[in-house]
Amino acid sequence: MLARPVRRLLDVGVSALIVTVALFPILWGFLSSFKPSAEIVSFPPRLFPSTITFEHYRAIYDTGILHYLLNSFLVSAGTIALCLACGTIGAYALARFSFRGKTLVTLVIIMVMSIPIPSLLIPTFTWISDLGLINTRLALVLVYTAYQLPFVIWILATYYQSLPEELEWSAAIDGYGKLATLWKIVLPLSWPGMVAATLFVITFAWNDFVVAVVLLSSEETRTLPIGIYNYLGFYGRDWGPLLAAAMVSIVPLLAIFLVLQRYFVAGMTGGSVKG
Repeated sequence: MLARPVRRLLDVGVSALIVTVALFPILWGFLSSFKPSAEIVSFPPRLFPSTITFEHYRAIYDTGILHYLLNSFLVSAGTIALCLACGTIGAYALARFSFRGKTLVTLVIIMVMSIPIPSLLIPTFTWISDLGLINTRLALVLVYTAYQLPFVIWILATYYQSLPEELEWSAAIDGYGKLATLWKIVLPLSWPGMVAATLFVITFAWNDFVVAVVLLSSEETRTLPIGIYNYLGFYGRDWGPLLAAAMVSIVPLLAIFLVLQRYFVAGMTGGSVKG
């Protein structure tokens, strides 16, 4: 009789501890972004600010944080749109069609997902340079799409396989072609899978620093992670603006995950059981 309540209490306690450890740095950074500069580095440290100030947020606003934010939004939106447009078709073909070399294509997708991105930077830079797209947002969209498309295809193909094929057979009897079936039957049922794929893509595109700093050099095209790096300084750290800029970067992603988390879980587990 006591085993189940104790086990449940233990599960809740462990989960609460994990959440606290994971979110405490974010909470500390959020509260510190409202502290005066001297109080951020004071010892002993204090969790809550004695005086709330918005000077750090004004500082990053004056240095053009909104421009970096807009660039990140445009790059992320373009990457998501291109990944979903190409990924839905590729995933549907992989999930529903039988063709010669299908196993090889699947293995290639898995192998591509395992390649470390830093190892691709030199050929990526050469390719983008040959196209004349260095220092453009379009370059980032194309590169991010190339890096993330295998993940999108894999997630969507797994989700498509969990959908009953009888719906597509009925659409075929009604005269729908393959593309019409995908557009009018499959996609409306695939929102959880598409949300899961979108969250994977936006997490990478929004947070990437390495690829962006290699391909972008002007202030006009730089994204938010590069803008945040500017506050590190050469001789010291400007902790106030740095923390404020980090919060501006983190909060949108947290909000998106909180709103779409139930679709994300459904999309990641939808293909685990057939039918």
